[in-house]
Amino acid sequence: MVDYFWYAFLVPLSTAIGFVVLGLGGTFFKKGGGFIAVIAEGAALVFGVFFAYQESLSSTLYHDTSFVWFALPDGTSFVMGTLVSPLGALMLLVVNIVGFLVVLYSMEYMAHEEGLPRYFAEMMLFLTAMNGLVLADNYLEFILMWELVGLCSYLLIGFFWKKPEAASAAKKAFLVTRVGDVLLFVGVFIFFTSLGGIVNPSITTSPYPGQVCSSAGINWACAGFTFAPPNADSNVVFLSANSVASVTAQDPNLMTLAGLLILGGAAGKSAQFPLHTWLPDAMEGPTTVSALIHAATMVAAGVFLLAITSIYIGFTPTAALVVLAIGGFTSLFAGTMGLVARDIKRVIAYSTMSQLGYMVMAVGAASLVAIGPGAAMFHLFTHAFFKALLFLSAGSIIHALGTQDLFAMGGLLRKMPVTGYTMLIGALALSGIPPFSGFFSKDGLLSLTWTAAQHYPGALVFFLMALVGVLLTALYIFRLWFLAFSGTEARESSAHPAHEPSWVMRAPLVTLAGLTLVAGFLPLLSGFSHLLPGVQWGAFGYASSGSGFTFSQTDLFLGLASLGLALTGLLTAYALWGNGRVFRLADESPLKGLHTVLVRKYYFDEAYDGLAHGGVLGIARAFDWFDRYVIDGTVHAFEDLFRIASERGRRIQTGLVSSYVSWVVFGLIVLVFFFLYALPYLTSAWGGG
Repeated sequence: MVDYFWYAFLVPLSTAIGFVVLGLGGTFFKKGGGFIAVIAEGAALVFGVFFAYQESLSSTLYHDTSFVWFALPDGTSFVMGTLVSPLGALMLLVVNIVGFLVVLYSMEYMAHEEGLPRYFAEMMLFLTAMNGLVLADNYLEFILMWELVGLCSYLLIGFFWKKPEAASAAKKAFLVTRVGDVLLFVGVFIFFTSLGGIVNPSITTSPYPGQVCSSAGINWACAGFTFAPPNADSNVVFLSANSVASVTAQDPNLMTLAGLLILGGAAGKSAQFPLHTWLPDAMEGPTTVSALIHAATMVAAGVFLLAITSIYIGFTPTAALVVLAIGGFTSLFAGTMGLVARDIKRVIAYSTMSQLGYMVMAVGAASLVAIGPGAAMFHLFTHAFFKALLFLSAGSIIHALGTQDLFAMGGLLRKMPVTGYTMLIGALALSGIPPFSGFFSKDGLLSLTWTAAQHYPGALVFFLMALVGVLLTALYIFRLWFLAFSGTEARESSAHPAHEPSWVMRAPLVTLAGLTLVAGFLPLLSGFSHLLPGVQWGAFGYASSGSGFTFSQTDLFLGLASLGLALTGLLTAYALWGNGRVFRLADESPLKGLHTVLVRKYYFDEAYDGLAHGGVLGIARAFDWFDRYVIDGTVHAFEDLFRIASERGRRIQTGLVSSYVSWVVFGLIVLVFFFLYALPYLTSAWGGG
């Protein structure tokens, strides 16, 4: 039997070849080599779908292929390899389906921009890093790909580098996510030191030829910090499920700290509070970049990190509760800012932050009730399609009108029906209205979080925040849709005449709309449900299976409540902005102050700037003073000492033989007195004979 999973490396290799070809010879191809990028990502899509399909049919969960990169004398290994797992296979579908459609869309959307070879090469490198990340079979390889993803995000956000806002946004994204990365590194190293000696008793022989381990069996460090048994097909992870519990009794605070540091890394990539400020500004990059990186892939990497950590290592109850709290708070916090944004892309960006908050909340809830993170990953899966659809629909509008200001739009449905109706499908799915996919996935994670709140009452407040977020989601996304498409004509005459793009851009919209319609029903297929640990089909939606969580009338009530809130938000948006209406707060409105706070994004940017200037700059000035007056002062003091000594010593060099003889005689007299009187005294004082 052929072991197909051995060839999983072909997924990132396809786009890596595209990167090399475009990086070295992109200028020789017409239109910047876009067709090369489409071919390369098309190959990655074919391979990705194939391996996901093989995983869905497999009787085992984990398929590892790896080799030792280098090893230390104590047996600790550094490994490179691929791990095809349920969550990894699901992410292969997300990354490559959306990636292919975005690259295809880019061929027309970016056709008139400068630097296309650089653009397509960077897209290929990003997709290589994302595919490598989801297939990484150990934490260290994961971190390498994680950092490469961050680098590509910086390059693509700053693609329009001549535009100061884009350059500034790229630097901001890079610096903020680096804060999260530092936290992630420290958390991973704590896990290494705490769990590195744990032995899996089911494995008795070394997975690598000639490998010598420092303890009986194969410990985690010896196996290269891999997630599943190296070079094996298995139904168990290398570390037993929730293995963090094995050392929690000895040092619960340390394990909680490690989990929170992992959360910090995920918060940076997934733009969760308080490391959220970079994502809205990242909309300065091309809309295609927003659709790929900031809707479906890079920002989802943080959720994926939390999901695999919950499976392979686990969170302590305290850490899991904090994960739930951060996600629940962000889902509401980001939604409030989406209500007032004028830029069409920024509204969708705030939506991304909010929906990622739901996913993070669900991972925390799943850890609290000790089941798989399938509910979070299913929402990640459906969200990728309808959020990419929303971004690409916005790109179609921007491409036609030349503006991103919602208040300059209006009446577009008659002139851009394909864009309008596909974007409507995305808005309905985002709002959680059946039969669109967002309803099913959001219903599952809300039900899961409600169950977690029954076991841990402290989680209830964040569940309620997420529930209010459902209302806000429908309100801000339909505010966007009505402002753009309702009415009879554009509100600003300077906007370009509206028109539909060619089918190179419309085809991805229609495809994503179709996926948004059917994705919610995919768990009915037993093979697909294999990719979602902890999720099963319920009578009204999805329910997570496991200890203490089954589908019930409560889940039905929650689903209806969520639907009612979504419809309330939709109808409110229509009343305020539908049919060409434009609602604005009056200057004397008591809500004007709150409106200003939301427009200024709760003043987080000003607070961080103040921290940078008052804190970081103050520390920098203190170090500068220390460098100038202590370090340099000490060096200059030695310089002056030797200068003075050399000047005094130079006076001795008179050139007179009689003077030199005098000094020799003086030296001999000093030596005689030293050996006759001083040396015996010192020897006696120091205990000598």
